[in-house]
Amino acid sequence: MQSLRKLRKDFPELDIQIELQLKLMQKSISKKRFVLLALLLTAGFCSYGLANELVFATKPAIITNPNPRAPLVALVNFSVAQPVSTLIELDDGERSWSIKFDQTHDPEQGLAILGMKPDRKHELRITISNGVGEASLPVMLEYQTPPLPNGFGNFAPIKVKTAKPELMEPGYTFLSVRRRVPGRSLWITKAQRKFMTSWGLIVALDNSGEVVWYYEADTRISGIDRLQNGHLLFHLTDFRTVELDMLGNKVREWYAADRPSGPAKDAIPIVGAQTLHHQPLEMPSGNFMSFSANARQVKDYYTSETDVDAPRKDQKVMGDSVIEFGREGNIVWRWNAWDHLDPYRVGYDFLDPYWHVRGFPEHADWTHGNGLAYDERDDSIIVNFKHQDALFKIDRASGDIKWILGQNTDWPDDLKSKVLQPKGDEFRWIFHAHNPRITKAGTIIIYDNGTFQARPFEQVLKPHETFSRAVEYEVDEDNMTVRQVWASHSEVGPDTCVTPAMGDAHSMPVTDNVFVVDSICGHPADDLSWDPWDFSKRHIFDVIHWARIREYRRSGDASEIVFDVEIHDPNEVLQWEVFGGFRTPDLYPAR
Repeated sequence: MQSLRKLRKDFPELDIQIELQLKLMQKSISKKRFVLLALLLTAGFCSYGLANELVFATKPAIITNPNPRAPLVALVNFSVAQPVSTLIELDDGERSWSIKFDQTHDPEQGLAILGMKPDRKHELRITISNGVGEASLPVMLEYQTPPLPNGFGNFAPIKVKTAKPELMEPGYTFLSVRRRVPGRSLWITKAQRKFMTSWGLIVALDNSGEVVWYYEADTRISGIDRLQNGHLLFHLTDFRTVELDMLGNKVREWYAADRPSGPAKDAIPIVGAQTLHHQPLEMPSGNFMSFSANARQVKDYYTSETDVDAPRKDQKVMGDSVIEFGREGNIVWRWNAWDHLDPYRVGYDFLDPYWHVRGFPEHADWTHGNGLAYDERDDSIIVNFKHQDALFKIDRASGDIKWILGQNTDWPDDLKSKVLQPKGDEFRWIFHAHNPRITKAGTIIIYDNGTFQARPFEQVLKPHETFSRAVEYEVDEDNMTVRQVWASHSEVGPDTCVTPAMGDAHSMPVTDNVFVVDSICGHPADDLSWDPWDFSKRHIFDVIHWARIREYRRSGDASEIVFDVEIHDPNEVLQWEVFGGFRTPDLYPAR
């Protein structure tokens, strides 16, 4: 009876059930058996209480990420007897924040701690809950993050010029960073090229511009994207595509089956693809879109960008397909520029040695696809071809071109009716642009490199006479017109730069700010040339450039710079480039 009284005292919510059980037992069993059953009943209710008093079967510990390619990530490990949710509270002496994991995350497998800054001591407090009871670790865990790499060319020299987090899009900035030696491509030595292409970096910055995550690769990285599952997707310079988790582990890898360097170990071949390049794209279905350039022999092809009457010759030419492939590597959709566009409509830079150093010697660069966007409203693809100086909207069902956004000259007769007509006084065409995106308003934002400002065989503007910019267009498909909505710059000035390659622009969904990557920003002198084959002048790549990452807060015609970061070698020995990037609200996928 003493044990029953204690049970009723400890669990008052069970008082009625205990009283009923006692009365029934007193009526039906002997005193001796009653005492025995009472003891068993007490033991059962005490077990109920202990089962809800959470304890750590093994105490929490924090370990360095086993994958050294993502060294700012750590893992918290512990075990409990039942599924629990976990709250991890962190403090690095300057800021405090918390991370929550639901019961689907197994702490025995490790809970990834993302967002720690380098070379800091972090204190962590662990709290677990099963929805009924909770337990917390009575002693703080401590973890020291490693410093950023030092030494020549081992990490991007990031300089924060402006950061106004209260005015910025919430979240984190991911960037695809490259290192390069100055000089035009055809002069770069074999050793220099290896230095450039055997290293790549993806870095994440918080809204103060500080590094909170990075991944170091052994191959140059091109465009990057965030997948629906929270993983990263990116192309490598050797025509591989990688899905990467935030611990830096490769989840899947694909390669172009017909690439010059042959099969890739432990990767899925994409049969029928020679290359995978520039900016990848995840479709709502979970499939992927990519450019895959493929070569053809073209008769009587141009040999000059400036002299239309120069002798012609048969040449190997690279032109782009747009492919959609599944996770098993099967191509489920293809659109081939060779079937829809005129290969004799060339653009400036088509004779550059771009493909020469990527396994396709002496190949001309006809289309140079560099950015894709999917329009869910009508199941169409928006494709940018740099050397066509134009955007194309393609109906995915039929493959037909719906419209063309590009200077309305030198188009073949069958495409002239597809070219959008400009509206507005501030309108400026795109030239050698990159990475179109569809905004939440249905407009198109793109990075306009602005190089040349002309089509072959017209007179070009010199590098110091033009500028690069982010620009937003509104297309009226019913009337086949296009209007310029916003641009980061409208004329050459002290704040403008020329980015002769790459570049990125995004419209932010929460703030309507514009995130812009000037990939290789420079203020060109008046003696520079665009032509890499003109050895009488300095080429634009013969001088140092740097990367500039900005966020603009739009207000009517004016724009306030609320984030401004440069990646710039202070000694101007190396050239640092940012291929592109994106902004994401969280380092973690939805939890």
